Amino acid sequence: MRKSIRKSFTGKLLAVVMMLTLLFAAIPTASAATALKTDQKVNISVKCTKPGYTFELFRVANLKSTTATPFKTEYKSLINSISAEILAGDSKAALDALDTADLSTAVSQGTFTSSATNTTQSFSNLEQGIYYIKCVKYPAGVTSITNSVLALPYYNNGEWVYSYAEINLASKVADSTPSTEKSITNSTKNNTNYTDVSLGDTVNFKLKNTVAGSNDIKLTTYAVYDDMSAGLTLNKNSFNVYLADSKSAKIGANLVNGTDYKVNVTSEADGKNTTFNVALTSEYLAKSAFYTSNAKYVIVTYSATLNKYAVKGTAGNPNEDVKLEYGNTSGVDSVPGNKVYVYTYGIGINKLDEAGNKLAGATFELYKTKTNAEAQTNAIASGTSDSNGNVIFKNSANEEMKLQSGTYYIVETVAPAGYNVYGKVIDVEIPVQYNSVFTKGTWVQNAPENGTVDITVTDTVVFFPKTGGFVGFIRVAGMACVGISLALVLAYFIKKKSAKAAK
Repeated sequence: MRKSIRKSFTGKLLAVVMMLTLLFAAIPTASAATALKTDQKVNISVKCTKPGYTFELFRVANLKSTTATPFKTEYKSLINSISAEILAGDSKAALDALDTADLSTAVSQGTFTSSATNTTQSFSNLEQGIYYIKCVKYPAGVTSITNSVLALPYYNNGEWVYSYAEINLASKVADSTPSTEKSITNSTKNNTNYTDVSLGDTVNFKLKNTVAGSNDIKLTTYAVYDDMSAGLTLNKNSFNVYLADSKSAKIGANLVNGTDYKVNVTSEADGKNTTFNVALTSEYLAKSAFYTSNAKYVIVTYSATLNKYAVKGTAGNPNEDVKLEYGNTSGVDSVPGNKVYVYTYGIGINKLDEAGNKLAGATFELYKTKTNAEAQTNAIASGTSDSNGNVIFKNSANEEMKLQSGTYYIVETVAPAGYNVYGKVIDVEIPVQYNSVFTKGTWVQNAPENGTVDITVTDTVVFFPKTGGFVGFIRVAGMACVGISLALVLAYFIKKKSAKAAK
């Protein structure tokens, strides 16, 4: 559960110090006691090692008087609304009151802004009194702040102390850096960082964003930004937004689009990247329910479809969680997200004759299963070889077919004139292996060159051509018959002449 502004242990210690100073400072032996120097200036040094904070120092009460003994000091409040708390010496009540008080009558002593190179500051030559250190500007990731109240001088071990050597302001703030993470929830490869799919397939995405702010330090801005490559088409009606606990379990009902959050598509065009953001509305961020629901995450889910512009091969089609932007009245911060990748591939055919010449006019169909290929039903794409013998498979919408890795089946359905149809079902595998880590700009370890598997299919010449050849055959056969007849006649006469000679 996110923390709200609270009074820290450190603050309570300072409060106790103040109370003891005001009322009941420990009484040392009379011989060790020293008198209070009411005209001596006081000094306060502060330190904050966390950058991006601004603190303002206020004097909220002046020294009023001291008693005959050096152990009790009274102050006059500069803020009428908390005079009772000051005069009563109730430091905790005074601190509580100061956190909501109108400080216009207090005396500002200046500010201190922490940075990577500026971590300490001293406030010197101050009037004696009660001082209030208020954090007036802070990073958006802050969930709680404990301001400080202190009195100078204060009595310690027989001596009046006129300086605070160093107040650690960093210990008085609770902050965190939110994070954002994108994942694929229906990956075909059992990995949330990538998937590989075919043209027209749907990919489901999830954005897991850490909540920020608190009920006392409410946010004014909370939005996650996304950038999808041209190969992915955003499904605008697929968005769901909900709160989740530390185990990512859903809390309550989905947030309401248009009321609790808005989807803002900032760039969208055919063949170009789509950019958008999902932003919680200011009205929703102002509600206490957002901060008191034990929510750890804001979950955003949506889907996209692989389109004709998808890139084949190892480059993939990235979907980038650009940043989570969050802010309050003190400013706006952001943290970067991550990229996930959608991969796709292709199959091509080189159509040749037996002599290696390119053949145009051969038609092929592509199938997901061998059963469909054998029956020539439910083809997912088809293609006809061009003058270079190349076949590009296209779907029914005439878009180049992009394919998930795996095994496919091809059937030649029409052969070029004068050639036999290749009569077998052709098995084609798109072999792809993935790495366990992102390496050299890709998750892919091994894949076909340029993302496409190319195969060669050779057709044979028809043995009996359909036109012209049959007549030629008959003529040849007729001439052969004539030759045989003449040979038989010649043999007959030779035989007859031989018989006469024998007589």
